[in-house]
Amino acid sequence: MKDIVVGCITNYTYDKIAPWVNSLERSGFDGLKVMICYNIGYDVVEKLTERGFTVFGFKRNDEQKRLEYKNDFNICLDRFSHIAYFFNKLENKEQYRYVISTDVKDVIFQTNPSTWLEENIGVKDLNVASESIRYKDETWGDNNLQLSFGPLIHERNRENIIYNAGTIAGKFQPFVDLCDNIFLACGGAPQNVPGGGGPDQAALNVLLNLSAYKNITNFAPSESGYAAQLGTTADPNKIATFRPFLTEAEPMIDYETGEVKTSQGKLFSIVHQYDRVPKLKEVIEKKFK
Repeated sequence: MKDIVVGCITNYTYDKIAPWVNSLERSGFDGLKVMICYNIGYDVVEKLTERGFTVFGFKRNDEQKRLEYKNDFNICLDRFSHIAYFFNKLENKEQYRYVISTDVKDVIFQTNPSTWLEENIGVKDLNVASESIRYKDETWGDNNLQLSFGPLIHERNRENIIYNAGTIAGKFQPFVDLCDNIFLACGGAPQNVPGGGGPDQAALNVLLNLSAYKNITNFAPSESGYAAQLGTTADPNKIATFRPFLTEAEPMIDYETGEVKTSQGKLFSIVHQYDRVPKLKEVIEKKFK
């Protein structure tokens, strides 16, 4: 069976996504590589195609040589609807095993994510990665949750650990259905939440704490080595504030090699938000350019 890695991009030049593309290739991943492109130049599409990607896009603009989509949208939200739409149109869906969906601009792969899922997801249908902090202790997330879904849902969920919407994986159909449900759950929320971002991560976390999803999800702690969420666990501008509230050990970063490991020395399969750590960003961009 094949696995799928999918990313979604808008208004990026190829250099902005090269670390994601190159690190995925070097990780040994040999499944289907998919990029959903909004407002992207043909030159980027051509390079992705040359690297073996299946590209999904919208309107062609041959005059400006771009794949275009509307400008007044939030990719954080619309991507979930479009992942579900395109994947439900794939032929022979039974051939696909896992889907790994990640952000693109701030993610690199250190090992093959398929291998991690084979060894760790077990009987669960979905896999999400912990940010190692609770909503009530992370100002941006706490504000995002309240403004997205109001005081009642906010109060019920703010004691929970945050799971990141930019590094989700799972078995094919349960994953696709989750994407649809994230998009549907955001129907009454603002598309762009004051303070930054969209309602997608709040929607994911609200859904995960409903019994239907809680029972089929593998909640991967940082120490499992699935995905490092450096925005909460290593950002030099925030870590002093967050450190007393972290629910597990901080990752170890080697600024010579660019490797990010758990406190026990296990290499993370995915590194997310590396651009929040300037010294690491510099090393990674040189390593995977």
